[in-house]
Amino acid sequence: MITETVYIETQLDTLTTFGVRISTGEQVFINAKVARKHGIKEEQTRELTMLPNFSSSHEDTPWRAVGVSVSDASTPHPEVATPRVELAKLEDRIMDYFWAELEDQVPQTAPALAIALGDEDLVMQQTLSRMHMSGEVAKAQVWARGTQEKASRVLWAPDVHWFAMYRPEE
Repeated sequence: MITETVYIETQLDTLTTFGVRISTGEQVFINAKVARKHGIKEEQTRELTMLPNFSSSHEDTPWRAVGVSVSDASTPHPEVATPRVELAKLEDRIMDYFWAELEDQVPQTAPALAIALGDEDLVMQQTLSRMHMSGEVAKAQVWARGTQEKASRVLWAPDVHWFAMYRPEE
């Protein structure tokens, strides 16, 4: 078993990785498990612990990595941070949706909001209920007949005035 500096040349989608020994230019095979465990990425230079690759059917890959050296393991290898898209909280997205097109906007049902905002109906129902309890949205239950046990429709709006045919001047 030897420890050698290896330049990581290629990494497949499966994380199977190949590198070259800096001192000799010989190919090194790095299996996906080792690459994943030690965060090995393309274009890094790493200190790898290697064994001869007797199981290789390819004579041009004489070494296989079995791990990283102790000194390499203690050295931080910064990863390139990928920018993250942060999705606004559902409550904020609901309010933005209501106020986006004020002239054309009307009270909405939870399923209609879920479709418009690309969320699950149950999550939308729960979020609207919490918002209603805290006074952030108004709720109207519409009953088609007085004999019903539950409302035909439940409508949600950012303000109680949205349920009237007119909007008071402010």
